[in-house]
Amino acid sequence: MLRADGLDPHVRDYVLATPGADRLIERSFGRALALLALSDRDAWTYMCCAAVAGIESVVVAEELAARLRAVGYGVETEHRHIDRAILG
Repeated sequence: MLRADGLDPHVRDYVLATPGADRLIERSFGRALALLALSDRDAWTYMCCAAVAGIESVVVAEELAARLRAVGYGVETEHRHIDRAILG
């Protein structure tokens, strides 16, 4: 697991099983919908997910993107530091 990242299914399952993870994602989803409702449908809206090690933020970003796609938003994700070593 030391070389795994937030795109790994085992890491995803572990992070999503963490107490409070679903609440965090659901609250973020609600906030994203509120923010998007205020913006022009054709405009770009940027959101960032951050975590100390960067593993959790990938899982949260991907789950949030999946939920937004499911309700009709076009979403792209970019994981800026995913190739960095987890422990350094």
